[in-house]
Parts: sequence; C-alpha cells; structure tokens
Amino acid sequence: MSFYVILLGLLFAPDSKADSPIVVHFTAPWCSACQQMKPGIASLKQDGYDIRIVDVTKNESLVKRYGVKELPTTVILRKGRIEDRRIGYLTEQKLHTFIDSIKASKEKPKVSHSVSTISRTPIVDGPFEKASHSRWMTVNRARIQPLTQMLSPSVGRQLLRATVRIKLKDASGISYGSGTIIHSQPGRALIATCGHLFRDGKDKMTVRVDVFYPGGMKQVKGQVLIYDANEYDVALVTIPFDGGITPVKIAVPGMTAKEQRVISSGSNGGARPSLERTVIKSINRYEGPDNIQIHGAPVGGRSGGGLVNQDGQLIGICNAADHEDNEGFYVSSRYITLMMQRLGIDDLIRNQ
Repeated sequence: MSFYVILLGLLFAPDSKADSPIVVHFTAPWCSACQQMKPGIASLKQDGYDIRIVDVTKNESLVKRYGVKELPTTVILRKGRIEDRRIGYLTEQKLHTFIDSIKASKEKPKVSHSVSTISRTPIVDGPFEKASHSRWMTVNRARIQPLTQMLSPSVGRQLLRATVRIKLKDASGISYGSGTIIHSQPGRALIATCGHLFRDGKDKMTVRVDVFYPGGMKQVKGQVLIYDANEYDVALVTIPFDGGITPVKIAVPGMTAKEQRVISSGSNGGARPSLERTVIKSINRYEGPDNIQIHGAPVGGRSGGGLVNQDGQLIGICNAADHEDNEGFYVSSRYITLMMQRLGIDDLIRNQ
C-alpha cells in the first residue's frame, strides 16, 4: 500500500469528522515499551477513542513526515498537522489524560495571563555539586520514565567537548557560566552563551574561558562581541582556538516537541562541564522570546550552557532555574542566529 493511501486513510477515515483530532500511535514489533502499551490502547479504543496504529517498520514515509525518531511516540493530528505529541511509555491513564487534554483545549476558551519574559527571571545560584562517577548526570529526581531508545552517546560527547567554562572576576569574587562552541576557523572560535552574564557592564571585565581540549584544559581570554541581557538573553564571545573540537550546529527552528529527549551541558558551580539527560516539559509556556522548559532545575554555573536534540543540534541556551518546580528554562537557539545577523556574520553558520 502506498504512503498516500495510508495517509488518506489516517486523516480522512469515513467515521472521522474533518475537524476532529486523530490519535496516531507509532510502534514497532521490537519495541518492548510499545508492546506494554497495547492493552491500554485496546481498552481506550473499546471506549470509543479514535487511535490509529502505525508500524514504523512498514510505514517509513509517515515516520519521516511526522519526525518520529524515538519509540513509542504518540501524536495527535488535526487536519493533518501535529497538535501535540508524547514520547515514551504512557500508562492507560496518562494516555487518556493526554487525549482528553486536546479535546478540552478546543472546547474551552484560552485565557491569556501576563507573564514576565524568562530572560528577566533571576538565576538561582546553587552550592557546588560534583558530578557523579562519570560526567553524565541523570534526571531521576524528575521521575522521568525511561525511553526505549536512548540518544546516541556520540551526541553527548560532541556537546561535552564543545562546552566551555566562563569565568568573570570582580571585587565580589568569581562568577561562573557556561557556553557552547558554535563555529570555528583557523585560530578563532565563536561561543554562544546567555546575555545576563554580562549585565551591568560586566562585558567590560576580563572574561576568562576554559576550553577542554582532548589533551587537557586551556584557559584563554574571551572577547564579548555582542550581548542582549534583557530581551533575548543571548551573547556571543570569541576566543583564540587551537582546533580539535567540532562545533555544535544550530538547529532549524521548530524542531522541538514536548517529551522530546534532549541533553544539556554546563559547569555545575564552576566544576568541569558535565552532561544531563532530560526531556522537554513544555515549549513557549511563557510570554516573550521562544522558550523551552525541561525537567530538572540547573544549578548555578550552568547558565549559558547548551541544550541539544537527538541529532546533536543546539536548540536552546540555559538562562533560568525554577527549583520549586524542578525545571530549567532555555531560550531558543534561533536568537543566536539573530545576534549573528546583527553583526553581519550569520553566513558563518549558514555555510556549516
């Protein structure tokens, strides 16, 4: 059966209203979590829920069309477009709640609340925390269900190598931040970080950057090219560079989704950079610049650290923490490109 026949069957089935949401569950015979969800899905279908099952081994075109990269994945379509998605194992109750939340959002009028932009949210400095045995830190504290398909270890390795530690020293002491190498050329590298590190004239201070080469750490002097501490909370810093580290590419806007598996990087309390595996909790929940919320509040020192997707592409920069709700806030990486455009150097990443 061709892709178009399958797609038409999914979106325009005779028993479906044109504006009614359709639940599509992507699965595979070899996916154990997918098999565990079968009884719950069968029960919901008996209760009248419209759930379509797509075997990824037989419908590669649908997999590519809807950007399915991890299993199980459950999406809700309306008129052929994804309204929401969940990645990973869902109990019958959670799947029920997920489906009903879309119905409720269409039945109830949206209420707009005034919320300050996340770029103005203060960073809460935490105590020094050492990484565990490896430089991977888990997010078990957020009680996230493990996914059947993990991110490639190479994704994390590249991000970790491209993560730098930023030091700012004044009369009150040393402040730490993090950054990500996004471009390099002979002798120089470009780093993306958060803008609030340089608020109140701190961009005029001496900026020291620790680069973690394969052969060891090297501290160099950084130069702040441009920063925005109020609207976008993004800064660009350039440093002398010896090579040997692959820059992290910036993701195309719109490549993020709730419950998507991601990796963050940063220097906890000024320690050597470490990685955290986590998932996206929400997108653009706050007014202002495009923003991402993840499970797990970052500690002090991770400000400016990068967030990458399953392809190892940079999707966000850490700029705030909510320890009460155990969340980290990231501003979209699209604003890195905007700042580069202001400098007239956006062609550097267009040609990557």
